[in-house]
Amino acid sequence: MSLQDSAISLAAKILSIISLKKVAVWSFAAIVVLIGFTTFQNRSKIYAAITSAPVVETPSTLITYEVSATSKDRLKQLIDDDDLISSVIIMNADLRNNRRIPIYWYSDDPLVLKTFESQFSRSNVNIPLFTAEEKNNENIVGVINGEFACNLYADGNASLYPALASRLPTICRASLPPYYGQFSGFLAITLVRVPSPDELISIKSTTLALATEIYFRDIVPANKKIAGE
Repeated sequence: MSLQDSAISLAAKILSIISLKKVAVWSFAAIVVLIGFTTFQNRSKIYAAITSAPVVETPSTLITYEVSATSKDRLKQLIDDDDLISSVIIMNADLRNNRRIPIYWYSDDPLVLKTFESQFSRSNVNIPLFTAEEKNNENIVGVINGEFACNLYADGNASLYPALASRLPTICRASLPPYYGQFSGFLAITLVRVPSPDELISIKSTTLALATEIYFRDIVPANKKIAGE
């Protein structure tokens, strides 16, 4: 074979290899695009399947804690001192298993308290943290990020406690602790109406102070006990 023929043969092999690589690259890109498009098109069904799936217990780093008598007294006093506040709830959070676990609740409204007791006292109570309601999920993400916010009760909670929608028009949440990191759950305070701007400032200050107290009084010691300190 002449030098020219060898050069032509080598060039042909190189072009063949390049062509095969291009085909492989474009094929892979097409598959990725197809998967992404299919996922996007069926995102609602996929999300619904995830959120409706039964909870499977897995090893968890969930911090279990109890609300101390001192904290309970402080929360009850909060309701007694402010006619705008109708109830308080402390929820533990199990992110891995998508659960919110009622730890403590109180209300001076007999109907609300009775509803809480019937829903929260069951040993097998299973309340999802994230649900199919987009507004609820936005609220929970905000709480996890340490944000304090008051929302209309109907925005994200109607499916959880529908009987309370007319009794609890507004709900405010503060993370435990009330800042980013070490998220262990949240403190929820329900109001009998939408607060004025000045009332909102006061409620925020009081709620964040209580969330801080509860975190350091009840949750930090429980965490240290689990860690064997």
